[in-house]
Amino acid sequence: MRPWMLEAPRVKLPESAVQAFERAWSEHDLTALPDGVPRWLFLEWLAGRGLLLHGSPHTSLTELVPRDHDYAQPDDFSNTIGVYATSDALWAMMYAFRSPNVAQQSDMALRQWEDGQWSPMRYFYSVAPLASEVTDARTLLQPGAVYVLSRSGFRQSPAYEHGGLGLVLEAHWVNPKPVRPLMIVPVYPADFPLPVRLHDAARVKALSYSAPWGFPWLEPETPT
Repeated sequence: MRPWMLEAPRVKLPESAVQAFERAWSEHDLTALPDGVPRWLFLEWLAGRGLLLHGSPHTSLTELVPRDHDYAQPDDFSNTIGVYATSDALWAMMYAFRSPNVAQQSDMALRQWEDGQWSPMRYFYSVAPLASEVTDARTLLQPGAVYVLSRSGFRQSPAYEHGGLGLVLEAHWVNPKPVRPLMIVPVYPADFPLPVRLHDAARVKALSYSAPWGFPWLEPETPT
């Protein structure tokens, strides 16, 4: 595990929270969610039931449509035109929080093949500000929404050999057709349990082309 990688906190949900999640999902009623339980735990519970998640700063979409966009990713799957979704709650939330003040975002949610098995999910989350004076990455985040989707029509990214990280499996799914959400879950930056980094957009963009397997292209540490 690289020093810059993060793992989600391990949380043991009480039975009362699980029952509340079941009620909120079956009735599509978010008021049934228990107070004090972060939304990411509910989303992770949904993902564990075989549902997919799509994060967006747009909170009232009725249909998700494929986008023709140059993702400039080194693996073929990540450049597919389609509706993207994930089977991981925290990764979906990263996309929900992106505000107009973010110039560029670098993020990751994947497992590494280690000692004959897949590792726990590992994360990276960094945003580049439009304004150079920003010193706290969380000030760039805004509330958003996570759209809950059926897996029907989606296919998962296959495991592949990453030039910098070895054999990896991303929580990455794509559907070439429009998708209608089953549920919309508002999410808030205060619910996100991991640190958020800052980076320089121009530097990372240039390195993503010149050294595509060098993710996350961290700044060199200054000797003390």
